[in-house]
Amino acid sequence: NVYYRVKTQKHGWLSEVKNLEDYAGWENSPITGLAIKVDKGSIKYRVHIKNGGWLGWIKTYNIKDWAKGCAGTRTKDIDGIQFDFGGVNGYEAKYRVSLTGTNKYLDWVTGYNNTSDGYAGIFGKTIDKVQVEIVKK
Repeated sequence: NVYYRVKTQKHGWLSEVKNLEDYAGWENSPITGLAIKVDKGSIKYRVHIKNGGWLGWIKTYNIKDWAKGCAGTRTKDIDGIQFDFGGVNGYEAKYRVSLTGTNKYLDWVTGYNNTSDGYAGIFGKTIDKVQVEIVKK
């Protein structure tokens, strides 16, 4: 199982989502923070800031710790996300995002690895929704 939540500038931290039971986000409200955890294996994650660059990899889940427990900033919009899931042979993270104002998702992306950048999003276009699941390769 994967558990995740996002923060928007307008709505703060939203409720946690498990797998594909829902999406994390708020229609037309750009995401500024992300936290994710798994109940087996390990996951690291990072975000790309609109008109900026990639922030460092995060390996824990704590929405009160902006240095090590969640990815993003309190105020800058996110336009790309990456996940790197490991520790469970034969499985990988699969995820997608919705661009603000479009009400539709981009294609599914599988995790970051040596042959793929594995990011979901389009640089310069903010994200308002995220969905994640762990799947067999």
